Amino acid sequence: MNINKYQQISINIFVLLFCITNIATAAVLYLEPSSGTYHQDNTFLVEIRLDTQGEYINTVEANLIFSSDILEVRDLSQGNSVLTLWVKEPSVTEDSPLLGLISFIGGVPGGYQGKDGLLLKIVFQAKEVSGGLSSAKVEFLDSCRVLLNDGLGTRAKLTTKGTVFTILPEKLEISKNEWQEEISKDKSSPQPFKIEISRDLSIFDGKYFIIFSTTDKETGIDHYEVKEGEKDWEKANSPHVLENQKLTADVWVKAIDKAGNEWMETLKAPNSVKIRWEIYVVLGLTLIGVIIITWMILKKLARYRSRNL
Repeated sequence: MNINKYQQISINIFVLLFCITNIATAAVLYLEPSSGTYHQDNTFLVEIRLDTQGEYINTVEANLIFSSDILEVRDLSQGNSVLTLWVKEPSVTEDSPLLGLISFIGGVPGGYQGKDGLLLKIVFQAKEVSGGLSSAKVEFLDSCRVLLNDGLGTRAKLTTKGTVFTILPEKLEISKNEWQEEISKDKSSPQPFKIEISRDLSIFDGKYFIIFSTTDKETGIDHYEVKEGEKDWEKANSPHVLENQKLTADVWVKAIDKAGNEWMETLKAPNSVKIRWEIYVVLGLTLIGVIIITWMILKKLARYRSRNL
């Protein structure tokens, strides 16, 4: 069969489109569980997960709305998330009297590929509902984005899957609390981390500040606390401007997870170490001088005695 040039062009276009379609396979943002029935006052977990469909991605921006008249967000947990760099920390806002908004932007340096990558855990509590059963929706907005790890910031084709939960009006004798059950199982401390000291004339009026960050594989980081020298512990975020700008006091940073487990790191005062080193040098030189002077005096005495004998 002969193929004319127009048929050949058509075949080439088809092959090109087929290749592009395979390369641009859509990523999927979805919720786990995909459905469920709960009683009022129940506390339950909903996980935001990602299927990259074989692609390597490095950034996820997620925006979800939920029925805030039926559901209340009690907490957000980054524990065991594949996202390790948070450009925008997970937060909850009231989008309208009936809708709440959950949003975050997170990244994965080096990229991530997988079918069930955990991004975030949402802790919902079912509110009191009147009348019959109620339906509470949780949906992704069109503003969600997933970027490929191609060095170009290419936006992947994205499919999202929301859900609807059924909330029953009657209470259970003992309200179920999935989040409390998970917290009670968490016996692990946050991961070790480093405290870095820095200074930039363009921010914080040129003052010294410290940077720190870590993750927790179970329930997620709740907060950080910082202590400088003899001062009391205080809650802090990174970056944190140091009160002691002379850098003569040690600094401690504690990472505390949702279950209350802690991990602490120490930053030795740079200038304190310098002062101790200088003191040792001065003392050493002084001691050497004393020894030399003493030796010279003893030598002169010995000569004097030998002459008088």
